[in-house]
Amino acid sequence: MSTKLCPNCGAEVPQVANLCKHCFHDFKAPVVKRKSPLFSILLLALGCAIVSAIAFGYMQDQNKTFKISIDRETESIVFTTRYADHTEADRVYFKDVASVEYVKNTRPRPFEVAIITVKGDRYVYKQGDEPLDFQAHTLSELIERPYVERDESGASVPHGQN
Repeated sequence: MSTKLCPNCGAEVPQVANLCKHCFHDFKAPVVKRKSPLFSILLLALGCAIVSAIAFGYMQDQNKTFKISIDRETESIVFTTRYADHTEADRVYFKDVASVEYVKNTRPRPFEVAIITVKGDRYVYKQGDEPLDFQAHTLSELIERPYVERDESGASVPHGQN
């Protein structure tokens, strides 16, 4: 008598059997091929890597401090950003500033004072939930550069005109 192996439990059963006598596997039922778990493991690893990169970037971004100082001796404004592992500084000389810009209704904060250079670079000097027009005027007078007021639509209003 010929025999066959049960695909479920591996027991040897007669070739004519419809059910395995050990595990009751139905030989007439279609055999479902199992997919290799390798693809699922790779997909899971890729997902973990992406989530880790996003979390690392977020933590790196949250772990920074800003400091802005005006150096009257060198007639410059120093923007310092301190990260967890290094510090970056930008110096903008008063002579390189084209204007001081006061922006209303910005996001994420409704008020912002920015320094615009003659090259077109933009440095955020201060942001806040309260109006900053006094700080913008004071900075403009200190570095002797034009004051420009702009609303959320982008329209410019030079100082003294409404």
